[in-house]
Amino acid sequence: MNKQILSIFSSKLYRILAFLLLFVVLTNTVLSRFVKPDSDETLAINLQTIKKQKFDVVFMSNSYLFTAYDPLLLNSLTGLTSIHLGTSARRLCFEPFILKQILREQKPKLVVIDISSTTIVAPDSDHSWFFNNKAIANFNVSLDKVKLLKSIIPEDKNDIWLQSLSKTSRVLYNITTEEELKYYQTEKNLIIGKVFGYDTRVKQNLKKLKSSKKDFDKLYLKTPGNTVTKYNVIDETSIAKIQELLDIAEEHSGIQFLFINNVKLDASKENKSSISVIKNKVKPYKNAKVLELNTKETKKELDLKFTDFHDPGHVMQSGSIKVTSYFSDYLKQNYDFVNSKMFDNTPYVFKIKGSKDVLKIKDIKVLFADDYSTDIRVLIDSMPRDFKEVNTILSIFPKEKYKHLLEDKSKKNKWKSDNAYRKFKNYLQTKNGYVGKLNSWSKLKPEHIDRVEVKFSGGDITTETKILDLNKVNIFQVK
Repeated sequence: MNKQILSIFSSKLYRILAFLLLFVVLTNTVLSRFVKPDSDETLAINLQTIKKQKFDVVFMSNSYLFTAYDPLLLNSLTGLTSIHLGTSARRLCFEPFILKQILREQKPKLVVIDISSTTIVAPDSDHSWFFNNKAIANFNVSLDKVKLLKSIIPEDKNDIWLQSLSKTSRVLYNITTEEELKYYQTEKNLIIGKVFGYDTRVKQNLKKLKSSKKDFDKLYLKTPGNTVTKYNVIDETSIAKIQELLDIAEEHSGIQFLFINNVKLDASKENKSSISVIKNKVKPYKNAKVLELNTKETKKELDLKFTDFHDPGHVMQSGSIKVTSYFSDYLKQNYDFVNSKMFDNTPYVFKIKGSKDVLKIKDIKVLFADDYSTDIRVLIDSMPRDFKEVNTILSIFPKEKYKHLLEDKSKKNKWKSDNAYRKFKNYLQTKNGYVGKLNSWSKLKPEHIDRVEVKFSGGDITTETKILDLNKVNIFQVK
């Protein structure tokens, strides 16, 4: 009798579990097919990327970092591969949980975490919760995640649970609201312009910068102050989260941890005492450091101008080139995992037609990878005389069977390749030379490409054409 009851119970239990599993699978399938994903899609794609490629540097946190550090340029200057796993407005309270998930997939040489004043405080508005919910929804439901949410979600914010628990719960929550449902078609190149999460700014927010323009030189040299507000004070919860991160550092002694207070136009709103508290917490740990980019000396060395800032807290593309260049020098000076043996620093030498002169190019780096738009960097040590009007021309030729994937402009002009351009006069100057960022809308990926050619031409100057070795110049290499 007992065996019969047990058999019936087991059978019913089996059917219930099977039904629930089928329900979850069907729900996920339907939602992913028809309903626009409402989690942070940049992070979602980058979380898939770290399963395919090993990275030396992982940038965490938020836009203070992912607008400032260029993976292509950093690779060219140091040989290190890097990826941004930060998301808009993400707060420090989420970092220990997210970092633990990431370290299951990656064992980088360096983890970089932002400790700006507005980063270390907990979400304090519907606006900040909105961005943090989108980020945390990318991670599967687990006991650790439930504990995290229970510890930080205010008691009067029950809706945050559904918005944070998972992608599915977030979509289901939005379906029950009055928000209009949006449908979409899945496309490749979702992260257009975002190289491994690097989201450069190309237009200044003059509305936010208006009050800073007149007194820029004076404001720029201001350092963190002693003014305490609810937006910049480090409380006990934040200190506990810093300690959790340091516990992770202690557990992963082979990984270096760098806490950065990233550069601000006017740093006087940063809380000096909060940074001091963090420095004292970090000091006993051999594999952890704090980097303050808002001292007068550092800011003078960065040499950022008004036009290098997107808004008071974020740099433009030109500013990110300078910050990345400074950061590469910092890494070389402070970490023994960076050395010249890591990368080939032999320059490219181009013969100039009709002349005995040559053009030396310090380095060329490209990104060809699924889910990312094509991006290119060209570096030169110094600006050649009479070359300002000369164009850098990089041409991407598809294999015969993939010619249909050429971009529309190439097809319209009957070109055999997708092309990217940048005049020398538009290269950006840093202490490590001049950097040319070439933009391309090409959809061609490594498996589609027959060859990549580069030459320099303009006015009376034309160089020879060279074919690039993709194994050397492409920063996406499947592990």
